[in-house]
Amino acid sequence: MTKRIFAAIDISDEARTKVAEYVKNLKSEFSDLRVGWERPEKLHLTLKFFGDVDEPDLQKLTHAGFETAAQMPKFNLRIADTGVFPSQRKARVLWLDVKDETGSLYKLANVFETNCAKNGFTKETRSFKAHLTIGRLREPEKSRELVEKHLESKFEPIKFEVSEIVIYESLLQKSGSIYSIVSKHKLREI
Repeated sequence: MTKRIFAAIDISDEARTKVAEYVKNLKSEFSDLRVGWERPEKLHLTLKFFGDVDEPDLQKLTHAGFETAAQMPKFNLRIADTGVFPSQRKARVLWLDVKDETGSLYKLANVFETNCAKNGFTKETRSFKAHLTIGRLREPEKSRELVEKHLESKFEPIKFEVSEIVIYESLLQKSGSIYSIVSKHKLREI
């Protein structure tokens, strides 16, 4: 039996509340647009998306999470600034930028990638880009004003501590995906 799996960093409750407020304001201003807004409880930073993973490989992945957490101390990140993928003209995803002044998140992602590869998982070819997805545009051609508003907005920075790696299962439903925790791996105390 396979499960749809990804590894993530959860944001703090304080950051979650602040981001949810930002999303709520955009959502109410552009309520006529079809946007897949990320629900507050699902906000996270994706470290790596694995897709379908079978049970024996899930144990290897859990081991990679454990190995990585043992190697990495806790650190802080800041959510600030706005962005879109792939570009302003062809925007499909709205996101908030994650500031990694110390390079710790980038290092964590690389250590995790290496540990996953040691455990038989395919290495990611794209470079890691930390971001917090807040919405997916269902009608990009009608969303130009929303994209402009989002990019011009000044998201007041908020800091949070990264203290663990979480392995999630994502169950696809008609109403959207539901996340359930497979395992959590605490980073070292500083």
